[in-house]
Amino acid sequence: MGKTRSSALIQIMQIEDEIKRVINGKEYINIRQYVQVLKDLSGNAILQVENPDDMGKMVRLRKNSEEAKKYLVKYEAMLNEFDVQLLNLRKRKQDLNSELFGKRN
Repeated sequence: MGKTRSSALIQIMQIEDEIKRVINGKEYINIRQYVQVLKDLSGNAILQVENPDDMGKMVRLRKNSEEAKKYLVKYEAMLNEFDVQLLNLRKRKQDLNSELFGKRN
């Protein structure tokens, strides 16, 4: 019993580290920022964001252009992938906590 409890605790800590790594990762932060910038209606009419197909390559585009809308859709899809990954990690952590400490009301 002691081994399974300690391995569950280790897994929980590893999951927490993975969640922190994803949330604090440069790619996740940049994608969230670009989604926010592309959705924001105030500010400059010309935006400078990374090309979602070639991260690292900066492009300039008009805020309400069709290209900006396409970029927003791509960035939202990328952000959704991260959100699904985070959701799965949090679910796994919650399951381990329930297994370890029992269900809470």
